[in-house]
Amino acid sequence: MTTSLEWIAQIAPAINTACDDTKKNLFIGMAADEVDASYFGDSSKYNMAVAYYACHLMALSLRDDNSRGVLTMEKEGDLQRSYGGNFSNSEPNTTQYLDSYNRLLEGRIPNFYMQDGSKT
Repeated sequence: MTTSLEWIAQIAPAINTACDDTKKNLFIGMAADEVDASYFGDSSKYNMAVAYYACHLMALSLRDDNSRGVLTMEKEGDLQRSYGGNFSNSEPNTTQYLDSYNRLLEGRIPNFYMQDGSKT
């Protein structure tokens, strides 16, 4: 069985390098409090979900307060800069790890249908 700490090394090498094991374990504990184990049938999938959520939290903690994302364009005359991010929506507190966690979770949460056929 792969532990959450081992998953972090696999799915987020940059975060794995930037944070020591004490910090990673702290964020794993925070993430474990938020991830519902009942959605995951086996421990390895649960540990993966915890790792993705912990990576999301660590990525947010590693962001510079003045960060606008990756510089994607710069113009010298009349100084123009453009910043981009790896975000799937306009929410500033999303990360690729939260997107991966949500995709993993989508397959685990059952859909309920009302008698009229609408989804809840």
